[in-house]
Amino acid sequence: MSKTIKEERLRWVMPIIEKEIKLKDLAKVYPYGKRTLERWVANYKKYGDKGLEPGSTKPKSHPGETPIRIKERVIELRNENKKCAFKLVDDLTREGIKIDVRTVGKILKVNGLTRQYRTRKLKYKYIKVPLTPGELVEIDVKYVPHLVKKRQYYQFTAIDCASRWRYLKIYEDYSNSSAIGFLKDLIKIIPFRIRAVKTDNGSYFTNRYTGYQKSSDPFNPKLHAFDVLCQKLNIIHYLY
Repeated sequence: MSKTIKEERLRWVMPIIEKEIKLKDLAKVYPYGKRTLERWVANYKKYGDKGLEPGSTKPKSHPGETPIRIKERVIELRNENKKCAFKLVDDLTREGIKIDVRTVGKILKVNGLTRQYRTRKLKYKYIKVPLTPGELVEIDVKYVPHLVKKRQYYQFTAIDCASRWRYLKIYEDYSNSSAIGFLKDLIKIIPFRIRAVKTDNGSYFTNRYTGYQKSSDPFNPKLHAFDVLCQKLNIIHYLY
């Protein structure tokens, strides 16, 4: 069994070359016709084994390709008067050359004759409004990396966005009571008044994805205990 195309062609050509069988007789059982065998035999006699190697199937030219004469005329007119593709088509039409405007544009683009437009980059100047201490405090919960006595602990962290003042505390869980207790402890120890806090959408901070949708009255949903405490302390609660 032949492993390559070249070996398969040699299997059919060699009996003819060695005069074991005539070409016309072999063509009767060959599935691709007599002309193919004749071409392979001629290539083998002229080039040897290399003549039977498969060549590229890529076409050398396109049947509808624009003639080189017209391409050169398009480039010549472009270099002379710097006209656009539409005006070049008009000039070529007067010369008796019919060509599509898209073809002219492609010829100009391939030969690097298109106009290079410079885009103006807009520079935005962002004004960062400075925050005052306590204006916004971020609160987050993380797992303690390793188990302590085979038990998982959780770290509540508060960071002031203005002064970067930080406070953290470890809890055995991340329940609603832990979140409320952390906020109360934070208010006692922080050296300035908290006006707003920002947390994620965890169920220990808000009912946004758990309680609001299940409420019987969507316009007056039951508030989370953490939100109730924030309202009591006149603290704005932001979510992200």
